[in-house]
Amino acid sequence: MVNPLPENIKYCPRCANSLVWKMDGGRERPACPTPDCKFIFFGESSIGCAGVVLRDNKALLVQRGWEPFSGTWQLPGGYVEQDEVITEGVAREVMEEAGVEAEVNRAVAFRHSLGGTAGGPSANVYIVFALDYVSGEPIWDGDEIANAGFFSLEEMGQMEGVQGLSRWAIELTLNSNDSQGLRLQQGGSMATRPGWSLFGIDMPDPDRL
Repeated sequence: MVNPLPENIKYCPRCANSLVWKMDGGRERPACPTPDCKFIFFGESSIGCAGVVLRDNKALLVQRGWEPFSGTWQLPGGYVEQDEVITEGVAREVMEEAGVEAEVNRAVAFRHSLGGTAGGPSANVYIVFALDYVSGEPIWDGDEIANAGFFSLEEMGQMEGVQGLSRWAIELTLNSNDSQGLRLQQGGSMATRPGWSLFGIDMPDPDRL
């Protein structure tokens, strides 16, 4: 029995020929049979991001105005554009959804999920960053975002619909410090390569060992 091709990828995006199944990297994948083309479909994926912005031990949350999960509270965030530096993407989402200016400090958590929503990517990586608050008071558009504000953990406990992943990431950030997590690397040839955002664990100061 021949496996059916995915609904969204039946033809080669390079030369428009019909794709066939081909063994590559230990598994069968949709591929172009044209010798000079060599296109192979490795699946679809997306990168999401969210920001934990703390001010006076309170975290910034936004209330979803759109489905799915309309009315629930979560960290501001969204998808990273394919031509966008991820640190700029999460800062942009915080500004767009809540009107708050913030700068990336470190990465505190990530989630990888398979089987996206109908019509969406088949896999998603969702990275949560801790951002340093710079300026601004929460504002929202009343459409995509129904409300926004800074809330303590105690206040969240009295609110309905605070998403568990968001609260978990906030607790991680509150119970850690700037030396913990993955920090943006500023020096070295790899960190300064155009288009790269390189995160890593800070090396300890040898004078303090």
